[in-house]
Amino acid sequence: MSENIQAPAYYYADGERVPLAASRHFIAVRATPEEAESMVSRSAAASADPQRPLQVLRIEDKDLVVFRVEDAAAASASAAGMRAVAGEAAGPDIYEPAQDGANAPTALIDQGEIIIKFKPGTDVAARLLKKHRLEVLQEDYPEPGASVVRTAGGKDPAVAIANELHEAAGVEYAVPNFVRLEPRLSAPAEELDELEELVAPDSSEAVGPTYTPNDPLLVAQWGIARIRCPEAWDISRGSSAISVAVIDEGGNAHEDYVLAPGFDARFNDSNPTPKPADGHGVACAGIVAATANNGRGVAGVAPLSKIRHIRIAYGIGGGYWSTTDAVIAAGVRKAVDLGADVLSNSWGTGASTVVSTAFRYAQSHGRGGLGTPIAAATGNDDWRGVGYPARLSSSIPGFLAVGASNQWDQRKSKTSLDGENWWGSNYGPQVDVVAPGVKIPTTDIMGSGGYSSGNYVNNFNGTSSATPHVAGLMALILAVDPALRSWEVEDIIKLTARELGSAGRDEHFGFGRIDARAALEAASRIFSSIQVAPVFLGSGRDTYIRANIRIYNPGINTVRLNSLTFRSHAPNGAVLEEFTFAGNPGPVMTARSGNDVRFTNVLLRANGNRSRWSTKWSASWGYTYWRPGAPLHPLGAMEPVGETMEEAQGINETVQTVEGSDSGYESAPVAMPAQAPDTTAGDTVFVERESKTITILVR
Repeated sequence: MSENIQAPAYYYADGERVPLAASRHFIAVRATPEEAESMVSRSAAASADPQRPLQVLRIEDKDLVVFRVEDAAAASASAAGMRAVAGEAAGPDIYEPAQDGANAPTALIDQGEIIIKFKPGTDVAARLLKKHRLEVLQEDYPEPGASVVRTAGGKDPAVAIANELHEAAGVEYAVPNFVRLEPRLSAPAEELDELEELVAPDSSEAVGPTYTPNDPLLVAQWGIARIRCPEAWDISRGSSAISVAVIDEGGNAHEDYVLAPGFDARFNDSNPTPKPADGHGVACAGIVAATANNGRGVAGVAPLSKIRHIRIAYGIGGGYWSTTDAVIAAGVRKAVDLGADVLSNSWGTGASTVVSTAFRYAQSHGRGGLGTPIAAATGNDDWRGVGYPARLSSSIPGFLAVGASNQWDQRKSKTSLDGENWWGSNYGPQVDVVAPGVKIPTTDIMGSGGYSSGNYVNNFNGTSSATPHVAGLMALILAVDPALRSWEVEDIIKLTARELGSAGRDEHFGFGRIDARAALEAASRIFSSIQVAPVFLGSGRDTYIRANIRIYNPGINTVRLNSLTFRSHAPNGAVLEEFTFAGNPGPVMTARSGNDVRFTNVLLRANGNRSRWSTKWSASWGYTYWRPGAPLHPLGAMEPVGETMEEAQGINETVQTVEGSDSGYESAPVAMPAQAPDTTAGDTVFVERESKTITILVR
């Protein structure tokens, strides 16, 4: 058992030296399963302080037992007890990040393994492996060209050897394959209470959604209401063709969401079923894509999308889970290779070259080269410092670092109004957006597993619960436009976030709290608002329909309206009359400008007269759009920059037909005054039925 480690000062990650310190909180020993069982049973009796018993964590697949104590003094006081429990069992070196002030300490266990990748065209591999007596355990893992190697018998420390190899000519990188003990990014919370009064969004945001699902816990889902999901669902509720990889501690079938094939990277098989107590991934999955309107549980942000569970870790007790750098990297890459459209990451770890490389692979290879949008949690330590991997957001396009907000749109902190005083959302310049992260109702492992004895949990929290809100929004956006590049998804979410805190981007909220309705409008290549009402004209009080049509562009593309056709129909669908506009060329609506084209007082014959009438109508339009040529938020930019359009990417397209109908009996005429010209933005088309003239006012 190594109690006094002369720790190497660092290891390499992404080419930088990451400082290390000998662990003050953990001691690890190697043990067979039988020895481990005996240690666990003897640990309570061997504690120096009965009020603070030794915490014993088992890493079963690595044959390791880890003792956790509060600090170095407690470790010294408990040394005799640990020796009584562990005997003379040898243990690997164990480190902690230097100057780590996190709420819960993390551990990096040197298991004698190194991940090494040699530069192409070099012939140093055999010589270096022989020099350091390294045994190859697995080739082309966790990425092509890399290998996991082991020091002599796995007994010799790997950190110093990895550093020497990393600095050698012909080596692209060499990093320790640490066994990492990381705290989950959610913490137990009090029971859900008094949420009903917090459910409604600000009145300024209420649009009046038409889709009202019947999920019984929806009334308690204050976060869904706050980010305007019900309003967004009137545009899209997701798509079964879009899947979100929940990279976590696994999950299995649930009554309230739909699965796509997943993967267990920890044990390298296709079955990511979690351990009985490991409900974290299932809870995240429900926030992303729980099925809406099925009379069960909750509704997810993207309720028609699918979940891919990717297991990279498992719980070892005490709020900790265990994983390795290679496993995380392999899980991320597998999610991409399986076809995940979005990656949701409610976890944190130490910086790792192979993990960063895996996320870059998601951008270069995901979704056929369009890139896979990524959401990652900033951490729960309530300090200025965004955790890894979330801080990669400033260097990888399409990657968002997600903080947590509460019911009052505050950054969740230990002093925020929600009363959960044991955690807060990390902040700093890399924060991109925030999302609800306090007392979130969501799915739990079916039956007695997970957090509760039922299939749902009322109080999931942390940046763990904020992150899947953003991942779900990414899925909704891709359902609206599957051709979006990952950085366009990033731009849409940032541009439409509801600003909180100080003006502009800030370290507490980033660009603000996500707004699902605004994001889906911005993802739509063209948008419409059509107001139709019956009017009764002439001596016979014949029925007509009067329409005011607004075509507008709230999104990131530049759009030219090429044509529009508005028709009235007989009850059998036959066309009664139509109005047609054809541009030559049509008016152009620039991105994010508020430009629109309005057709006012379009009057067409309908069915019947005032005593018995009906209307049936349809509208369709054609347009050309140009995608942005570069991100509006380039890597590292604090504010959006001027846009450039790629004319070569102009695409002609006709949208689907919009339809409507109405009917009635004897009634007063429906008042719908003609719209006055709006001189603020856009082009207006004035239609005069009597003279059969069209006037276009260009602004």
